[in-house]
Amino acid sequence: MTVQLPTDSSTPNGHCIPSSGALQHIPSKFLEGLSEESLSCLRNLANYPTPPTTDFGLVKQAAVLVALFQKEGDDKLHVLLTTRAKTMRRHPSQTALPGGKVDPEDPDVIHTARREAFEEVGLPLDHPNIHHLTILEPVMTILPLNSHMKNHIVVTPVVCFISSPSILNDLIPNPDEVDAIFTHPLRGCLTGILDGTDSEGLVEVGGEWWPHEEEYHSTNDRIGTTGEYRMHRFRTTNSPIKGLTSDVLIHTSTIAYAQPTTYSRYALNQSPFPILISNVVRDLPFHIDKSVNSGPVEWGGTEGERFKSSETWAAGNA
Repeated sequence: MTVQLPTDSSTPNGHCIPSSGALQHIPSKFLEGLSEESLSCLRNLANYPTPPTTDFGLVKQAAVLVALFQKEGDDKLHVLLTTRAKTMRRHPSQTALPGGKVDPEDPDVIHTARREAFEEVGLPLDHPNIHHLTILEPVMTILPLNSHMKNHIVVTPVVCFISSPSILNDLIPNPDEVDAIFTHPLRGCLTGILDGTDSEGLVEVGGEWWPHEEEYHSTNDRIGTTGEYRMHRFRTTNSPIKGLTSDVLIHTSTIAYAQPTTYSRYALNQSPFPILISNVVRDLPFHIDKSVNSGPVEWGGTEGERFKSSETWAAGNA
């Protein structure tokens, strides 16, 4: 299926972004000192309408927290990130947004995201300097070929604003889940470029964390169980932003800045997440008890190539 992409996303997903009133739920004292750029981003996100609740059937569900803040002495928003512990069964040593599985007792995805952020890095569950902004449309893990459909996870991003960055000084990584805590400028996920102090202290080009020729942003088009997919990778001061985390932050940045990415965002025949999720929700009941070929787990290339996947859990493991 070929997706016709809009050339102008000044109103992302067709939603109108009003110009005022969006931040009325945040006392003005918490907005003092913010740049016009940061204020504009926060207004756009706070005005973004929460998507309707959807029944995802048998598909596993999770929520992540996109925690934004303006660094002291800076004029743009940054996002809180973690590097998953190398002992984790899924996605070890990969960059993640704080978050995790939706538990049956969680009242909503906001609670899930905040609870998981508290468990992973100690971000307070209830704090006057943490302000809810919006909930974004769900995304889904994209799996390599020969993966079992039950390994798909639908992930709902919850966006908040931290008005006192000093909170971050008290964060402590849970050693069972997190190896490192770091941050990245949200604008970099929109432009694929870093400049000024944002370009300092990055991991080495060609090194373990960034084995790519590109300076800041690398892409590859691959074919997984759901078809074509453009993998985005962003160079950071720690593990690279990629996969689902990159998908969430790219979408967040286009809403915050009310403009499309400066690079090509999608593969030629990449279907949008609502279609992919709908297809998996529809088909999973017919595959849930079926096994898959235990051969190598690989990504397909657009020219018929095969690329070994680093994931070892994907073939038939829940």
